[in-house]
Amino acid sequence: MSPPPKRARKKSKKDPSAPKHPMSAFLYYLTSERPRLADQLGDMSIGQQTKIIAKYWKALDENDRAPWEKLAKHDKDRYARERREYQGETRRSVNTLN
Repeated sequence: MSPPPKRARKKSKKDPSAPKHPMSAFLYYLTSERPRLADQLGDMSIGQQTKIIAKYWKALDENDRAPWEKLAKHDKDRYARERREYQGETRRSVNTLN
């Protein structure tokens, strides 16, 4: 006898006014390097391009990564600030409904 089929979970809807998650240092590096390397990378898929750029990222030392780490830290701080504000707003709106 086989086990009963699993039910698919219903995906909860995301609030469009919720703050966007912060970008990592690698994502900042990727968005800056992909256009610059587009000619060298040619007709590769996005996945293949990302793998090559990831190898470049791993080869960077701390000093070379610093500008992107700084951007990521600022974005992380922005996210934390916006999340606190957002959670404060949602708590206030829930309290006014009760």
